Amino acid sequence: MEVAVGAARWVVGRALGPVADGLLEAWAASKELGPNIDALKMELLYVQGMLNNTRGRDIDNPALNVLLQKLRDLAYNAEDVLDELDYFRIQDQLEGTYEAADEHAKGCMCNLYLNAHHTARAAGKLLCFCQCSRASSRAHPSEPIEEDDTRQQVLCCAWPCAKRRSARGNISSAPHNHQANEEVSGCMRKLASVACNSIRHVGKLLHCSSLPTHDDVSSVMPTICGACKHKVSQKKHVKETPKLEFDRVDLSRRMRLIVEQLQPVCAKVATILNLELLGSSHTAPSIANIPRTTTSDIIEPTLYGREPAKKRIIDSITHDKYSGKDLTILPIVGPGGIGKTTLVQHIYHSHEVQKHFQVKVWICVSQNFIVSKLTEEIEKALPSIEDEKKGRAEELIEQRLKSKRFLFILDDIWKCESEDWKRLLVPLRKGQTKGNVILVTTRFPAIAEIVKTTNSSIILEGLEHKEFRNFFRACIFGDEKSQNDHDGLLKIGDKIAEKLKGSPLAAKTVGRLLRNHLDAHHWTRVLESREWEMQTGERDIMPALKLSYDYLPFHLQQCFSCCALFPEDYKFDSEELIHFWIGLDILHPAGGSKTVEDVGLESLSDLVNNGFFKKDETDGHPYYIIHDLLHDLALKVASQESLTLHHSNVRSVEIRPSIRHLSIMIDDPDDSNGITGENFKSELKKLKTKLKVENLQTLFIFGGGDQSFVNILGDLFMEANALRVLCLPTLSCPLESMLHNFSSLLHLRYLKLGTSMRRMPLPTTLSRFYHLKILDLRKWDGSFLLPRDMSNLAKLCHFLARHNELHSGIYNVGKLKLLQELKAFAVNKEIQGFELNQLEHLIELRKLGIYNLENVYTKEEAIEAKLVQKDHLHKLALHWDSERPNTEPGVEVVVLESLQPHRNLQELSITGHRGPSCPTWLGDKLVVEALQSLYLSSVSWDIFPSFGKMVNLRELGLSNISTIKEFGPEESFCKLVKKITLAGLENFEKWVPQPTHFFPHLQVLIIVDCPKLSELPFSSHIVYPLKQDWNIDWFPKLQELWIEHCPEVLLLPPIPWTHSLCSVEISNVGSKLLDKLVYSKSSSEVALTIIGKVGLHNLDQLLLFSKLTELQALMIQKCPPLELKYFLMLTSLKKLWASSSNLGVVPSGGQSGVEWQHPVDEINICFSDSSGRELTQFLSHLPKLSKLEVSSCKNITQLVVGVDLQQPTVPIVSSSTSLDVITMDDTQVKDEQQEIAEVEEEANTMDDDGLLLLRAHLSNSLQALHIRTGGGVVVHSLEALQALTRLQLEYCSFRHPFPSSLLQLKLSSVKGVLTLSNLTSLTRLEIYGCGEDFRCEGLLPLLTRGQLSDLDVQKSPNFFGRWEWDPSAPISRSSKLQMLNTDDIHGFLGAPALCSLLSSSLTDLSFMGDHETARFINEQEEAFQCLTSLQRLEFWFCYKLEHLPAALNKLTNLKRLVIFGCLAVRSLPKDGLPSSLRELVAQGVNEELREHCKRLIGTIPKIII
Repeated sequence: MEVAVGAARWVVGRALGPVADGLLEAWAASKELGPNIDALKMELLYVQGMLNNTRGRDIDNPALNVLLQKLRDLAYNAEDVLDELDYFRIQDQLEGTYEAADEHAKGCMCNLYLNAHHTARAAGKLLCFCQCSRASSRAHPSEPIEEDDTRQQVLCCAWPCAKRRSARGNISSAPHNHQANEEVSGCMRKLASVACNSIRHVGKLLHCSSLPTHDDVSSVMPTICGACKHKVSQKKHVKETPKLEFDRVDLSRRMRLIVEQLQPVCAKVATILNLELLGSSHTAPSIANIPRTTTSDIIEPTLYGREPAKKRIIDSITHDKYSGKDLTILPIVGPGGIGKTTLVQHIYHSHEVQKHFQVKVWICVSQNFIVSKLTEEIEKALPSIEDEKKGRAEELIEQRLKSKRFLFILDDIWKCESEDWKRLLVPLRKGQTKGNVILVTTRFPAIAEIVKTTNSSIILEGLEHKEFRNFFRACIFGDEKSQNDHDGLLKIGDKIAEKLKGSPLAAKTVGRLLRNHLDAHHWTRVLESREWEMQTGERDIMPALKLSYDYLPFHLQQCFSCCALFPEDYKFDSEELIHFWIGLDILHPAGGSKTVEDVGLESLSDLVNNGFFKKDETDGHPYYIIHDLLHDLALKVASQESLTLHHSNVRSVEIRPSIRHLSIMIDDPDDSNGITGENFKSELKKLKTKLKVENLQTLFIFGGGDQSFVNILGDLFMEANALRVLCLPTLSCPLESMLHNFSSLLHLRYLKLGTSMRRMPLPTTLSRFYHLKILDLRKWDGSFLLPRDMSNLAKLCHFLARHNELHSGIYNVGKLKLLQELKAFAVNKEIQGFELNQLEHLIELRKLGIYNLENVYTKEEAIEAKLVQKDHLHKLALHWDSERPNTEPGVEVVVLESLQPHRNLQELSITGHRGPSCPTWLGDKLVVEALQSLYLSSVSWDIFPSFGKMVNLRELGLSNISTIKEFGPEESFCKLVKKITLAGLENFEKWVPQPTHFFPHLQVLIIVDCPKLSELPFSSHIVYPLKQDWNIDWFPKLQELWIEHCPEVLLLPPIPWTHSLCSVEISNVGSKLLDKLVYSKSSSEVALTIIGKVGLHNLDQLLLFSKLTELQALMIQKCPPLELKYFLMLTSLKKLWASSSNLGVVPSGGQSGVEWQHPVDEINICFSDSSGRELTQFLSHLPKLSKLEVSSCKNITQLVVGVDLQQPTVPIVSSSTSLDVITMDDTQVKDEQQEIAEVEEEANTMDDDGLLLLRAHLSNSLQALHIRTGGGVVVHSLEALQALTRLQLEYCSFRHPFPSSLLQLKLSSVKGVLTLSNLTSLTRLEIYGCGEDFRCEGLLPLLTRGQLSDLDVQKSPNFFGRWEWDPSAPISRSSKLQMLNTDDIHGFLGAPALCSLLSSSLTDLSFMGDHETARFINEQEEAFQCLTSLQRLEFWFCYKLEHLPAALNKLTNLKRLVIFGCLAVRSLPKDGLPSSLRELVAQGVNEELREHCKRLIGTIPKIII
């Protein structure tokens, strides 16, 4: 063989030698691909060994760091090369080629041919440069290609040129003329002919191997070179995605070059590391290894923002819930610098604690949790006692604490094992007194879980904004007087404070930076540069936080630091986060049965336990968040390789040459440091010269952008070929227009795409990413059409999609052998590629849904799915079409029987099966014993499984099953089940209770649409009487109860019969007591709504008031009054609404004449028959009432406020009073007081049931008042309501001045209003239907001297009619009005002086319901152009409007334009829209306008039509 190979090499070398210099080297490079791979691997192993040795060592050697960075860069390059080779190896397997193989499968002749082919290709690159250079030098991939170019391309691609990947550098050449091109093409054909003929000639002499067949030859024929592939892809007849070209020679050379570069660097690094090792004994310990010490001495004399927590802790340990226990251990948890130690110091020295505890000990634990050492420290801290016996430290502690109540502070615990903790507590538990307490402070929630004896820990987070601002200023200025001397700096300081997230240590760090330079320039520089993040002192914030980071193992550091790419306060889904880590390849199972997902979950749990993530939930869905300054820490520790760009940092952030991970946040308006959208674009353009885009491995783009953004990003990322992770969740244009090289991203592992544009196509090149592991399309609402060859993605593990159509569209899905979720597989969707046997080899599936099972007809076909062999499958859905016209029960029985899953299955759903019984593997011969959830829908079974045999079953759902008449599950099922759903059971009549079936663990019970059900397993008191003399609670842990559309159900349980209930909804049942009841309990509020029926005489027929002490909001409709004894039980009630009910309290037996009060805060009465006297009496018992709404109460005719006659009042304004100055003489004051006194006296003496009197005690508590009635209530003066900030009057008469304290005022169909000019604190004003006589007199002071920011004027046609403003008047020439909504286009724009006044403040303008205006006249156009600050402009239901303002394009700040229900508008303005526009909404409009807007797609980031 060696002779044959040598002879062949000689012959081919001879044949190729005359062509060009360098051919022998090219041949050798091609032949030596395998050895170069081995050499590179060996060198990388050596590098890895060295780099592993640097972990955990604090090497302070800048030169070594530079060399190590060089090593990392070379390692990345090596990874790219090997990964690229692996990509083409996979492509070889898919295409049946040998482009990336060391040897051809058919022997040495084919090897010769293969090497000759690659050698000739390399030679071609030396000669065939002209056309490819010209192709690759086009300014943009979308440039038109002339026909001549296409013809030349055919010649070029006969021997493909190398469009080198950007990491290898660009190749340039002078343009060749047409004659040269023809010579080159001829040369290439000749070269190919000579090479092939030489090989075949040698093959005739040597019979050791066969030559390539015709297929073999075609298999190694070239495809399309990178520089030219774009041209070919545009040809209509090309349907398949072009393959990427494999450059064997270049790849081999690159590997050899990397090895050559690695060797000298490795040698230098090894030498330095050896020297470092020799001198390691002399290096100083790192900060992480220096024990931090604390004492009980108070350093901060004032405790800012922690007084409530301090009081709560002191109360609990001295005389509340913990004072009666033997030993209480209360952990205080929070990140470094949050103030844990300071809080405990103040607790330790408080008067209550000093008095309560006889012994107090402070121990700083830090990182040295050694039981023997801590025990000795405690013994030394305890004072000796008389007659003390000598002994071990534990014995001395026991003697000294024997009859004394003690408080121990164990500060700053970093590590603690459960067994060690128990050992430490042994001598402390032997005391003979109660009320002993240990306060533990720690950064780590996991430690808190180990040590605590309470239900929860004290979690410290950042200080509240106001308290933090005060503390921050104290850190800078000291006393308040110094603050007042520097008013100009306080605004800058407040902006800095917002970035510090309430961290006290951050306040101290920045306070030191600002204290000695009290000038605006320095403070602004600190704000923009975030200089505090660069401070390295032991008591600075970042080193303090980094201590926790350094304490993490390396893999957790990686997991945490990479999260810096996400926006601040981002809510991570656990699945999303783990998949991201998989994409970065930072999760590595250590062996055994753990999957990479298992490792991810463990890592996330560890980060939560170490305090880097906080777990929370919204609507029952858990999420994880990095809080406060820990996100800034992530940015800092990741800054060597990761970069996050947004408006506020784009000019200041350092861009290192080592950056490999990038995220860009386009929509970032809240904190932009004055950077406009155009400035941001300009800065992004500059990135091309600062950032090594070719090195990027991760790219996130958050937010949408217009076409200019797309163009900028497309130009910036033209050479980003090394991407492994790509996240684009808000696409507004086709992906290829943003990433022109998208099809070349052969390293891609993680791809997340999202769009709201329905017609957006998926990239056709999806199927070419052979390394792809994660494809996340959960936010994809575009086209669901997948590439036909999606099954090429052999490494795909997770295909995440919200829509089943995406899963059901995968052709030949059986090739995706690593796939873990297939939510919808449609059997025989097409003739080929959707057979059930496609599932046979998908053994990694965790979730599977099989649809259209009516298309399966034989047992053999069903068995081919091999479900029984899928031991990882946890969730399975089997679905027959319930609407199918024809059924074959016998066939369906066999099919379902043959679809037996593995015994490990946990969740099963069966829908539409028309067989007579359940399968045996679910019934008599139960196989799926691990089943936890079972849902059966639309089945025709007469025989159901024995749920009691399923010992792990926790959820059961039965829906749309007509054969079920009774439900009487076994006792074993009842004892374990947590959720039961019974829905659409049309013949279900009775839930058969058993005396011993108590459902002790049931949490969710849903019964819906069961028209015949009459009996539930509880009586009216939710207990079942047994023969013994006691009752047993049926559902003691029930959290959710839903009973709906069950008209025969008569008896209902009293709510809430158990404290565990969190959600109850009962409606449309047969009970004569109620129509609807909704009860909800969450962390934010406990609320109850009842709509009664005529049979309801007392609310205790429905409610268990003794268990409603936490109720905060109660709404009753068509209900009787509350009995006083029950009302007083609602001690937490804050809101009470009564509709169509007599609101009041009926005295209970023996309670008549009893004085009482209730702390309810808000009362809403509507459609009530209660009299004014009854409501007056009720309200008199509510001293804390802050909000009152009285609506449509026909028996209320007057409203009066009772006042103390000694209280001064504000003057009455007559119709002749000046708008700007209001005065009142003593006579008027006395008359006003006398009028109010007389009204109150009349209310107390006369039998006037129509008078509602608000007693004097409400004058300081009532903050919001809403009066609405159709009867024209007369409202008397409200001036006495000094705390009133919100007032709403509808259909009333009112002729008095409004309280000057008002912030919000709404007037609807109100008569007699005189003026508004005294309401200078008003921020929102609504005027509706106040007639033609209601004008804007008095509005000028609100606009020029007041705080008015929001104005809404509807159906008051002359409101703007008399607007007059003298610009020379001595008042402010600007306004604070930001939002204006009106139905009077003509009136508003007909007041040019008003528009001029609002020019710099008005940002939101909405014209809603103007049915008169058709066009804008010149005066209105000119007035409109004054509104230069507009950002949002909306036209709603302006039916006659034909044209929009002509000069819209001059509104350079406009971001959002809405046209809704304006059918007469046919087009947009001729001069176009402003370039600043970010969103255009055109709905319910003329078709011509719709088409006009469609043509703008791509030029505006968001268009909704």
